[in-house]
Amino acid sequence: MLYDFEVLKDGSVIQTQTIHLPHIRDAWPAINRLARKFRERGHKIRVKDQAGGIVILTGVAAVRHHGEDETTE
Repeated sequence: MLYDFEVLKDGSVIQTQTIHLPHIRDAWPAINRLARKFRERGHKIRVKDQAGGIVILTGVAAVRHHGEDETTE
């Protein structure tokens, strides 16, 4: 399925990319990459499905904080 990844700043979309994923849980590596690229406070990442519904909405700071807490298996 195709998903649109949008980076938002102050409610406006500043970057969009469409990625084919077998399942939405596979979105997190792409979200982590975007969070590393857009490091400023206030950025959000929104992922929409083909129907335009929001399936993930998260702040960059939250993604980066969670990523720092993860341990490698």
